[in-house]
Amino acid sequence: MFTTFQNKFLPDNSNLIGFSWLIKYLGLTIPLKNPSSISNKRLTSQRINKGDWILFDAQFKIKESAYSHLEFAIKHENLDLLVLKYILKSFSKEELIKNIQTNPKRTINKKIWFYYEFLLDEKLPLDDLPTGRYTNLLDAKKYFTKNNPIKSKRHKINNNLLGTNRFCPIIQKTQKLQHYISSNFSIEINSIINQASKSLLRRASSFLLLADSKASFEIEGERVTKNRIENWGKIINQAGEIPLSLKEIQRLHATLIGDTRFIKIGLRDDEVFLGDRDRENYPLPEFIGAKSKDLETLMEDWLALHKELTQNSIDPVLHAVIIAFSFVYIHPLQDGNGRIHRYLLHHILAKRGFYPKGVIFPLSSVILEEIERYKEILVEHTKPLMSMIKWEATSTGNVRVVNDTSDLYRFFDITKSCEFIYETIEKTIKETLPNEIKYIKTFDIACYEINEIVAMPDNMIKMLITFILQNSGKLSKRKKEKYFSELKDKEILKIERIIEELFK
Repeated sequence: MFTTFQNKFLPDNSNLIGFSWLIKYLGLTIPLKNPSSISNKRLTSQRINKGDWILFDAQFKIKESAYSHLEFAIKHENLDLLVLKYILKSFSKEELIKNIQTNPKRTINKKIWFYYEFLLDEKLPLDDLPTGRYTNLLDAKKYFTKNNPIKSKRHKINNNLLGTNRFCPIIQKTQKLQHYISSNFSIEINSIINQASKSLLRRASSFLLLADSKASFEIEGERVTKNRIENWGKIINQAGEIPLSLKEIQRLHATLIGDTRFIKIGLRDDEVFLGDRDRENYPLPEFIGAKSKDLETLMEDWLALHKELTQNSIDPVLHAVIIAFSFVYIHPLQDGNGRIHRYLLHHILAKRGFYPKGVIFPLSSVILEEIERYKEILVEHTKPLMSMIKWEATSTGNVRVVNDTSDLYRFFDITKSCEFIYETIEKTIKETLPNEIKYIKTFDIACYEINEIVAMPDNMIKMLITFILQNSGKLSKRKKEKYFSELKDKEILKIERIIEELFK
């Protein structure tokens, strides 16, 4: 009997079951996010969350065999294709064949058979099933699935996975995501836009674009020139116009970096890690990107997944999150991965028509407000995978990966990232965009009313309003003496009251 699993204590009076049992039994080191155990006693429900664990009721008791635990995992646990692939690689092929042959038409046997051949790209010595009923691979009530499943005649399986056997995300159909998708934000966006004039909307978009571009650099802790921010803003403004390709990624990278003397543009030739170095320049990685020799194949498979998602008309936000976050996991560039990752969100949302042309969603600005949560979501995915990456330090303070890590970047659950980005979109629609439009309208009214008090060039009125807003509703003595010495005290009081009333 085991008392711990991957440094986690089992719930009292319980034993490992499913994926956790198989990982321990097969001696694997693959991390499991939500391990399962089975209680020795009856519970108040079939399954409960117990800290890091999912605890199943005693009624689920199964045979103490590897195949029985595999059946249980696929039937009852959250699907983890990376874990499943590693388990099937180490599983006794003879035991698999023997159990499938007992009844190859049985639903769970068909699924295990399909997963083996799909993930390992290896055919088992079994005859194709005769004509019969097809079974959906994933439960559409539990997961987001492909709209047009691929029929596997051999297994009589409707393959409704979102991706391919080369690159496949999993998204759980949580209540939160179902709520967001049913909310149909596109209608709400159009409603906001239709209430504003074209010139007002253009000005709001211009301000939001600049704010988003600046925020994208700030997220990386980088302070850059206004020129670089504006250049990147132009790229964001063109999102959705040029189809994704390796050549396009290279163009974006060159525009982003600008000075290319010390940074290779396009796919990197060396390894990259996130983290720090000690005083002797020894690397202290928190996460390591895909091996440079794997990048070309990985990115081709990444582009194929993008095409697959487009053809199946998956929800635009889910599509954007899958492509953007898998890009940053791979980390294919020497520098600039984070900013291009966020550009990809804009690109796919624009390409899929989630918001109208000319409107900018300041996603980076909202992400910056939630920066700690954003980082937590990224780290929650990447940190456990470090146990699967064997590396050594190089003489230049970099890392050299010495094992095969390609699969770590191909199979992933991206549910929490989807929820997070939908939350940022909701905030953008309900707060950021309408607030910006309202602010500009209010600013225009303030300019008009101040101009009724004193004739002044537009640029001076705008500067006056900005100074008063920056100083808690009062024009400072220094700013008055420097820029507005001709204004009378009574005029200043009237102007301050106008601004207080309009911007309160």
